[in-house]
Amino acid sequence: MHVYGVSIPLNGRLVRRCLCAFRWCCALACWVMGSSTLGHAQSVAESPAISPSEEGMPEIDGGCYEAVLFGGTDGERSAYCELQKRHYASARTLAQQVVRANPDSFRGLYVLGMVQHRGEANLPKALRMLNGAEKVYTEKYGFQLEDLEPVPKALGYRLLFEIMDVHGEMDHHEERIAAAEALTLRLGIDHGASKAWPLMKLGRFQEARKVVKQALASEDPWNRSVARTSLCAIESELRRRQEAYEACRLAAEMARDRRNGGAVELTNAGAAAEEIFLFGEAERLYLEATKRSPETSVNPWGRLVHVYLAQGRFLEAMGAWRSMRRYRSQRAYTYLNQQDEAEAQLVGAAVLLVAGRSDLAEPVLRAIVDRPDRQGTSSASSEQNEAGAALVARVARLSLARRKENEAVLAPVWERLKLNASALRLRWDAWFIGRRAARILANPERLVATLRPEVPGSLELPSWLDAEVIEVVGPGISEVALAEARRTETLDDELVQPVFDAYESEIAWRKGDYARAFLLGMRSLDAGQRGLQMVVSRAGVIAGDAAARLGNYDDALTAFREVLARDPVAFIRLGVPLPVKWVPVAGDSIARDVVAALRWAPMFVERAWGFRLKVHSDGAQLLDHQGNSLSTIRVYANDEPKDQPVRQLAWAIQQRLSTPKLDITQLDISSLEGGVGGNYQLSDQLDLSEEQATPTQ
Repeated sequence: MHVYGVSIPLNGRLVRRCLCAFRWCCALACWVMGSSTLGHAQSVAESPAISPSEEGMPEIDGGCYEAVLFGGTDGERSAYCELQKRHYASARTLAQQVVRANPDSFRGLYVLGMVQHRGEANLPKALRMLNGAEKVYTEKYGFQLEDLEPVPKALGYRLLFEIMDVHGEMDHHEERIAAAEALTLRLGIDHGASKAWPLMKLGRFQEARKVVKQALASEDPWNRSVARTSLCAIESELRRRQEAYEACRLAAEMARDRRNGGAVELTNAGAAAEEIFLFGEAERLYLEATKRSPETSVNPWGRLVHVYLAQGRFLEAMGAWRSMRRYRSQRAYTYLNQQDEAEAQLVGAAVLLVAGRSDLAEPVLRAIVDRPDRQGTSSASSEQNEAGAALVARVARLSLARRKENEAVLAPVWERLKLNASALRLRWDAWFIGRRAARILANPERLVATLRPEVPGSLELPSWLDAEVIEVVGPGISEVALAEARRTETLDDELVQPVFDAYESEIAWRKGDYARAFLLGMRSLDAGQRGLQMVVSRAGVIAGDAAARLGNYDDALTAFREVLARDPVAFIRLGVPLPVKWVPVAGDSIARDVVAALRWAPMFVERAWGFRLKVHSDGAQLLDHQGNSLSTIRVYANDEPKDQPVRQLAWAIQQRLSTPKLDITQLDISSLEGGVGGNYQLSDQLDLSEEQATPTQ
């Protein structure tokens, strides 16, 4: 997925050729005269003046610098000045008074449209206001605007550009193309580059390429910049990985030379690097993008979260998540958040799922499944986001159901019934939402793309959850789609083989072919490179379970040990129990009662060949079959329930064994507000309420 970005309209050719000289002349005239501006003199008759003493009205101040180029009455200029200051409530109040007094005030309608767009993020209402303003403007000045005086011409440019911008954000691709053509036809301004993105979104790639070629030959740097970004996305959406990487890298190199901006191009280059498995370069590009000013809906910190999670760098992922929330709040226009609000929340939910906090992730995902992002500034389609969010929500609901079922064995009878009933409801919801994703995956092209690693056109979800489609559509259909994915893949076999082996292992496992599942799963687990840690951990669970079913217990424990070290939550996500041999300390009544309760927990299965789980009154220790310690579990003062030591210890064992342990080399002490404690569990670094789990806007 790549992001579209444009420069501020006033940086275009119109301002350079038509307005620069006029701006300084008008500003000087206003300073000398100290009263009305040229724009006021031209349009004083258009609408009655507004009295500043009118009750409830903001103070009228039409003397801001850009008001000279806006023109109009005192009220119109004052509304525009409030808009420029981003005082949207005051701008709306003043503009409403203007339009109430004069319904044909296109300046008032323009300000109202801008307030609805940039202040309220109400795109349909903004479009209605702007179209109304354009209609009145055209009635006054006519269709052809090229020979107008600079002030009305500048306003016409702003108006038409804003209409084109809103159409783009609303995924109105044909209308955006028409608006770009109107700018050229009516104002004589070359805005052909603006047509490349909507043409690409419509799948008209050859036309988009032609537009890009023309724009790259333009003398206008804005046109060339937009063309390079569009070419990057075109190559990517055509799944020409290497060509996309070259185009995106060139766009990023050119952006580095600009004093402002560049976050879009650098982020797109990072995405293209990921597509060819250059994860280190992708990380560097994303980090460079974070140092640039936020623009459009680009979110390099969110991309970094996914990179770090895929590599098993969990603490760094948490740090990037925190930074993402701050980064989005620093955008120049917060209305752009609606273009990636669901995506940002999906990033946070992924962190919570990896941390074993499905109880926090599930409410976040429930809220966004029915509220997908607009995709006007993204090369992805709405169905990619919808199905991706549905699959992640399905994982969260199943994980939470299993969490509640494990918790139920520790609860009193009435609470146990409620927990099991809640788990049953979550399982039903997971099945239902999985059907929504399956309808979109009925498109063979979409399914094949999702089974190809890091390829555009796939569902928009973390790469380590791509294999969820196998269970949703079934192993038979997945097997056919995977064969097609292998056939069409253009990356070197050495790079993609661990991923395909992991998928094929799961298909065999779900079909009951445990010998093949074990062989392929272990091959994937052994060969996976750093950027695929989460993908191959899932294969490790499957390989271990298949080995256990075949009676190869040593192989099973070897695979499971690898998973425990990388991603222990994978056991919960797949519903595979951890084989253990209970070893309560002799004479310890609390340990005995804990073992008696946990024997019924679905996350464990008692096996004589399993890992040894030694339990004592204040903790536990997980040992492998050679006596090596895999995990040490302690009960801390803040563990719940504090007044029930048996339940407290049992719950701590469940939690600690289903949460990734932190690699001490990843720790950034300054980022953790006081350090990391002593057990280095990821869940212990999450001090989040449900409200905090939702990324800020």
